[in-house]
Amino acid sequence: METWLKEQIKYAAKYLMPSLAKYPFVEKDSEELRRLREKIGGTAHGLCRCDRYDPRMKALGVNWVRRGICLPFDKDGNVTEGFLRAKEELREFQANGLKVLITTPSVGWYMGLGIDPRTPAGEEKTCEIARFYAKELQGLADGFCVCNEIGIPRFGYPLNMDQAVRFIGVQARAMAPLKGDIVVGYNSVGPQVDQHYKMRAWAQYLDWVGFDMYVGCFFPVVTQPVVFDIIGKYLWALTRKPVMLIEFGYLAGGAPKSKDEKRAILRQYGADSEKDAKKNIEAFVAKFNETGRKYVEKCATEGFAKYVFGPDFRQHLYCELPRLTRTRGCPHTPEGQAEFYRRVLPRLEKLPFLAGMFVYTHKDDAECNICGQSECPMETKWGLCEADGTPKAGYWAVQGMWGED
Repeated sequence: METWLKEQIKYAAKYLMPSLAKYPFVEKDSEELRRLREKIGGTAHGLCRCDRYDPRMKALGVNWVRRGICLPFDKDGNVTEGFLRAKEELREFQANGLKVLITTPSVGWYMGLGIDPRTPAGEEKTCEIARFYAKELQGLADGFCVCNEIGIPRFGYPLNMDQAVRFIGVQARAMAPLKGDIVVGYNSVGPQVDQHYKMRAWAQYLDWVGFDMYVGCFFPVVTQPVVFDIIGKYLWALTRKPVMLIEFGYLAGGAPKSKDEKRAILRQYGADSEKDAKKNIEAFVAKFNETGRKYVEKCATEGFAKYVFGPDFRQHLYCELPRLTRTRGCPHTPEGQAEFYRRVLPRLEKLPFLAGMFVYTHKDDAECNICGQSECPMETKWGLCEADGTPKAGYWAVQGMWGED
């Protein structure tokens, strides 16, 4: 994580600010942007992580949904039941008039199947799968997001940035002769300047570039909607490719914990303080539930103690949102979430180069997919609907703007 942060700072200093300075002097339109809008039906108003069609999606006013897909083959080369089932689910979206952006599997799934894209044989197999997707999903998929947020260790491990960029690029190149009207791009976490800069070598195979941004939910210094403008403008000036906001959202729950509450949590795992936990970190982590333990084991490349009490996992450990982590006037409540969308959606519509935006997400989750705790707000309170499908205030706020189209 330390190395990753250093790279972000280095590339941001070199390319983010110069790109922002250049933005006022570049055209805000292009033939490529106009062609993309024709293919996608204007501006994509999307909803993230939609595996199955739900009538509430269409009633919300979205015209796109985003979902993942599994690898199409098993270890013996047979087409998987999961892939065949996904095709049927895509047909249901199509029958109900919704376009679908498919996110292809992250590198970990390939590695799990014995496909290492860092090797010539693994790269060729990766390209074979990309070509299969492009051919087999014609008429069912309308876009491909080649893997998800590969620039961060969580999704990119064990690839370094150069390898991650190539992993995306060779897939986009393999799809290019076969994709027809399917639009292909990739996404980043926030500005991720190193990833976008290095992806310029593969620009000819891309229809759009994307970024994900969660304002007011993770870091106290990234709380105001102007951040969307800043990242979008730099990205347009840097790449001159149509820009998509592939994920954004706002937590409808979560609060900071007191010192006593944190101490009680540490004691659940056999420690009286953070210092005590770090001294016996293996035993401390061993008491996590299976989801949290496996996640730490995968991501803690620089040691358990540094990761568990670092910025990527600390909030999950304590099931909290840090103090001051909120957008002013938008508390982390259902109504605060609704107010966030009322402020942000009109703002995004004014960005001339933004071809689409995808709200995260449709429904709340029962438990956090990172730490495995049901009480952790970090991955459980994003939905416009409750876990049982009941619409929240945020659902009606988004419908009030998108549903009028």
